[in-house]
Amino acid sequence: MKSIDLKPAVFTPAVIRRLENLGLVRAFRPTPRSLRVRAGSCVVDKVYSTAARFGTHKLICVGKNETRIGLTAHPDNEDLILINPGGYKFKPLYLILGLDSPKNLARKARLGLLGGRDLLALRLRYDDPKTCAFTILRNTPHCEVTLPGPGKAPVFFVTEPSDLKMAAVILPGCRFRIRAEVR
Repeated sequence: MKSIDLKPAVFTPAVIRRLENLGLVRAFRPTPRSLRVRAGSCVVDKVYSTAARFGTHKLICVGKNETRIGLTAHPDNEDLILINPGGYKFKPLYLILGLDSPKNLARKARLGLLGGRDLLALRLRYDDPKTCAFTILRNTPHCEVTLPGPGKAPVFFVTEPSDLKMAAVILPGCRFRIRAEVR
């Protein structure tokens, strides 16, 4: 049997581009549409979806320029990936999480009992190996928002089941704001 020695190469952006040109890999990068999202809106571009015979999974690129906090929930898990290989100067990205089920949050809102301790606002960080990729578990009320004003809308990636549904969490009589951050 012939023995072939392989010399490892450093995995650099140039190597990624070469492999992309060969049709072997695809780098995570914002789609052109996601980088042009208008104020008050959201762009979701499908990067790919797997063939059903292998299981259902897709990767999407999300450009988020919404400031209104409106919680939604999904019946299955989704993964968020917060990487910025292009080095863009994005406006801040916040993840708002409901700390109870959609049903209980709605009940508290109807009764006038919903408060700041029922939700958590997290300023997300790009390219932090300890926090830049995580799973939002099924039925977790959440949304992503940014701050109003000028600047490039944040872009992030999501992997999820191909046909994942989304349901609004209706919280009557409640409006949410992100307080100014203390630096």
